[in-house]
Amino acid sequence: MYLHVPSRHSQAWPHGAFSYAACRDDGSIIREGSATLSELAATVLRANLVLLIAAADVTLLELKTPPMSEAKLKMALPNLVEDQLMCDVRECVLILAAKSDSGSRTVAVAQREWLQKLHAHFVALGASQIRAIPAQLCLPWNKDQCSVTLDDQRSEASLTLRNGAQSGMGILQESAQSVETWLTAMTMLAGPLAIHLLLPAGLIRPYQEALQTNPVWLERITMSESSWAATLGPARTVSINLMAALQGSQSSQIQWQVWRWPVMLAALVMLVNIVGLNYDYWNLKREAQALKQNMLQTYRTSFPKETVVVYPLEQMRKNLDLAQRNSGQASPDDFTLLLSEFGAVWNSMNAAELPKLVSVEYKDRALVLQLKAETGQQDMQKNLQAALDSKGLVLKKINAEVWQVRNAR
Repeated sequence: MYLHVPSRHSQAWPHGAFSYAACRDDGSIIREGSATLSELAATVLRANLVLLIAAADVTLLELKTPPMSEAKLKMALPNLVEDQLMCDVRECVLILAAKSDSGSRTVAVAQREWLQKLHAHFVALGASQIRAIPAQLCLPWNKDQCSVTLDDQRSEASLTLRNGAQSGMGILQESAQSVETWLTAMTMLAGPLAIHLLLPAGLIRPYQEALQTNPVWLERITMSESSWAATLGPARTVSINLMAALQGSQSSQIQWQVWRWPVMLAALVMLVNIVGLNYDYWNLKREAQALKQNMLQTYRTSFPKETVVVYPLEQMRKNLDLAQRNSGQASPDDFTLLLSEFGAVWNSMNAAELPKLVSVEYKDRALVLQLKAETGQQDMQKNLQAALDSKGLVLKKINAEVWQVRNAR
């Protein structure tokens, strides 16, 4: 959607009716007219917004730039234009136009505070993509001809003039002027160029009558009705985007109104997954508690006089091991059984191939062997492991000096 923005000094902002045109991607106009910003809020929310900044608020400077890279030129730009500005360059945004055949560059200058105010206002209305282009570059232009448009209202009037491919200016008057005054101003600003005047339909007749009174004006000035159709063609070719200067601050903010439905959908999916995971967790927890109660009940049935002080399955295993020992049966990981079986294997091996055994400890139901490290024990370890396998024992090498032997079961 294209929208004419009045000058920052205009009384029409922000409650007046502004000219707008809603277009398709190919530039064809869907709807045009004048409306207040509150009436356009629904359209702004869905559209890519292009603001036509009043020519009185944008200064176009033509510079002969020194030969340097684009990044360095942008850094040096404030120093190159400050002598041509009447305000502090730090309060302005500076946008470079594309290179021209003449080697000069056009610089668009606008008040940063005004652009920030516009951006904040339209973001509040729901706009997500905002561009701002100089209104004077949206006038049709031909070589050796100056295009001029006039918006003459009761309380104020604005004149927009384009006299080059990348040049133009604007004037804002707080009170309406006479037709002759505006025609005189146009001829002075246009210089030697012919003038093509674009006017609203209601102003064409009085200006035609004024041209008849002056042969010089009649010969030099042509006139036609202003329309969005004549504006959109040049507007679509403007490469200067004044909002690009705000990309480091407001223009890069996340537009939550655009993303609210995806964010809500993602939150809903996350909530469903969290509820599902917690439901599975509580089901598993109930199953674990039920299994523990069953094991506890089984243990109390088997050992009614004992109190459960550890996990029921572990305590039952200890009681079974104790019962086996009391009946003369050794458990598979009993120290005596492990030591006797390991000793039988150790003694059956060739003593010359075995490392020196320093000590044997019983720890965590396994034998911990402390050895004196020697080289060339790889084959010996394989032979020892094969012999232990026949006894149902497993050999694990912790390091070169510590080995572990436990029951395979």
